[in-house]
Amino acid sequence: MSYISQGSYPATLEYLYRLQYHGIAPGLDRINRLLSHLSDPHLKFSSVHIGGTNGKGSTAAMVASILKQAGYRVGLYTSPHLIDFSERITINGVPISQEDILRLTEILKIEVEHLSIKITFFEFTTAMAFCYFAEAKVDIAVCEVGLGGRFDATNVLAPMATAITTIDLDHEQYLGNTLQAIAYEKAGIIKEGTPIVTGATQPAVLAYFEEAARSKSAPLIRLGHEITVSGKSSQAFLYQREEQKRMLHCPLPGSHQIRNAAVAVGVIEQLRSFPVSENAILEGVRGVEWPGRLQMIQNHPLILLDGAHNPSGARALASYLKGSASGRHWLIIGIMRDKNIREILAPLGAWADEVVLTCPDIERAASVTDLSVALDSPFQVGIESVPAAIRYILSRTNSCDTLVITGSLYTVAEALAYFKGVPLSPIRG
Repeated sequence: MSYISQGSYPATLEYLYRLQYHGIAPGLDRINRLLSHLSDPHLKFSSVHIGGTNGKGSTAAMVASILKQAGYRVGLYTSPHLIDFSERITINGVPISQEDILRLTEILKIEVEHLSIKITFFEFTTAMAFCYFAEAKVDIAVCEVGLGGRFDATNVLAPMATAITTIDLDHEQYLGNTLQAIAYEKAGIIKEGTPIVTGATQPAVLAYFEEAARSKSAPLIRLGHEITVSGKSSQAFLYQREEQKRMLHCPLPGSHQIRNAAVAVGVIEQLRSFPVSENAILEGVRGVEWPGRLQMIQNHPLILLDGAHNPSGARALASYLKGSASGRHWLIIGIMRDKNIREILAPLGAWADEVVLTCPDIERAASVTDLSVALDSPFQVGIESVPAAIRYILSRTNSCDTLVITGSLYTVAEALAYFKGVPLSPIRG
């Protein structure tokens, strides 16, 4: 038997990478069998479960930040990572160590071989996170749904509260091509008697959530109903629930972060077994960090990275840029080929004076040719790699210009690695 734990970190990551060839296989049987064999680590800590089309990672980070500020030992499980695999699994903001990744990979590998199951990459990493949190005796773990909800590997949790941030079209080949179909999949995380907080606003979606929550006796807290917010900037806005009012200050730019912060605070208010002070809420939101989401890399020229990977995210980014970008507008964009490329390109292409189409180094990426066909603009250039695209534009910008790098978190990850001067982890799933 080969022991990965006696090998190197790159070899371990290569083993994990090969699991991606099993693809995406919705269903909970495999993960349940594996976790059962590991004595159900996911049931040994309290949890919060957060899904949605956009904003679930930001919301999870805010919930974790508030709980950490309150003095709890908090696990956070999110995906994908940007620079290194270890970013997916953290405790109080500290990533899992390479040694623990090697050790847990070996333990899980042996169990998977014993059970003779064809486990997916995300199922394996989810089991790793749950084992790590159980071993570390976290007080509570905040876990982000990977894809959908109903059949996502994280849906084995027994959370104290759940959240569905937004509903929009994305991953239609897995979740359906209507908002109702996607809402059905996302609502699969609603649990019996467990509070559910949502930032979704579409009447038909809310009606469905109300029905699903009622069928499971789950209290439903809705943004725009039980929770209201007022203010145009995430930097300062008013949150109100019943008689409780608080002015929140979120460092993450974009008006969409108002919704995410409101959902996060709404979740915190449901955690009766985890009392949180008013100061912890204010400072937890104020101190949240979430790279790659309207992240400013430098000021002159202004360089922003944002993982707008679907039409809704692209529209939110374009809305933010309308009033906050100066000089000449430059755009570097690389998109996955399974996305709605035309609808992602349209709002961002309309903002840009020049678009550089590129292709991050991942098999799922759309080619430059695919992007060019979908973008109806004469002001476009195709450059095959993200670093080369960055060098091309930086040789042409003035200090008052704005450069936005977006289209996918994989594109953002390569850009972030370029500016930090660090290598990317080979695991990109």
